[in-house]
Amino acid sequence: MKIAVIGGGAAGLMAAGSAKGCSVTVFDHMEKVGKKIYITGKGRCNFTNVCDNQTFLQNVVTNSPFLRSAISKFTPYDAIDLLENNGCKTKVERGRRAFPQSDKASDVIKALSRYAENNGAVIKLNAKVKDIVRTDDGYTVISANGEERFDRIVLCTGGMSYPQTGSDGSAYAIVKRLGHNVIAPMPSLVALLTKEDLSAAEGLTLKNVSVRTQSVKPIFGDLMITGGGISGPIALTLSAYVARDKFPYRIYIDFKPALTHEELDARLLRDFGTQLNKQFKNALDLLLPKSVIPFIIEKSGVDGSLPVNSVTKKQRARIVEVIKSFELTIIGNEGFNRAVVTNGGVDVKEVNPKTMESRISRGLYFGGEVLNVDALTGGYNFHIALATGYVAGVSVAEEDNG
Repeated sequence: MKIAVIGGGAAGLMAAGSAKGCSVTVFDHMEKVGKKIYITGKGRCNFTNVCDNQTFLQNVVTNSPFLRSAISKFTPYDAIDLLENNGCKTKVERGRRAFPQSDKASDVIKALSRYAENNGAVIKLNAKVKDIVRTDDGYTVISANGEERFDRIVLCTGGMSYPQTGSDGSAYAIVKRLGHNVIAPMPSLVALLTKEDLSAAEGLTLKNVSVRTQSVKPIFGDLMITGGGISGPIALTLSAYVARDKFPYRIYIDFKPALTHEELDARLLRDFGTQLNKQFKNALDLLLPKSVIPFIIEKSGVDGSLPVNSVTKKQRARIVEVIKSFELTIIGNEGFNRAVVTNGGVDVKEVNPKTMESRISRGLYFGGEVLNVDALTGGYNFHIALATGYVAGVSVAEEDNG
């Protein structure tokens, strides 16, 4: 059986290697496979998260039930074994995150390429697929290399994040022509832009804070202030949960989530008691980073030049409230050029989760980020690509053998 795998990323190479016994051709429109893998995890490639299936699915933001079967068929331990067996030594670090032992994403690409080539897959580079046409006896792939007939198609073209790596969304039009619905793509795991000018604190990392919205419960961790807004782990996590929310919307930062309002007020009193001769604006250094203090004072409405012994209980309550619920207005994000993954893609209601085959067009399979599934940071998204690509490849081969 002739199989065309469209896309030479993690999902595509997995599908090519897993379609055992089939004649597989991989089409990739870049000059080398795995371009996005090179920049994954800042070039280190966090390829999976070594956790149980339940924990894994809890970290999937969109359509986690769809992935239940794929994750059980190809687990994080399977991912480690596959890379190890194909020449890539691995290690597990803090947060159960798995990396190549060399810290080089290129070693993951080499291992996945070897996995595909060991199955006899032919990889065609600079081979942009312009269209896929359904025929009576299969599919015709129209690419930069001409036209070629295939029995089955595995579409692993990615989403729209980091389009310079080849994930430019151009395949969505092909998917639609083949009868599928595409959920409008949105950037996810991306820095957020604020209405407020935070540039005076640019580069500051806030440790152990929390951020929430009206619809999202507090997310705890580290937050970084950028020239245009906020980034860092909890900002990226928040962006995943609100990927489809309309701008603008409000978020609330708690600078001291470990303290209740009453405990924070008592802390303020203690700090003020040791700095009686200082102005209020100079008496918060023990509690907050210096570059944040002007923002707190401005939002509190308390005169920063007041001596600390003149600050009233009511004013102190206002300061506590601002520290515990610092409001910002999110007006946008940094877009697909900076987004780690794409929220949106092929509607999974139209895909069989056990095989990754289309419910609409027989013989058409999907894998990876082209599907409307996405997760938090930590290796989950990369593993989703591996697992769905694996299931698609195995399913194609089983159909051939069956």
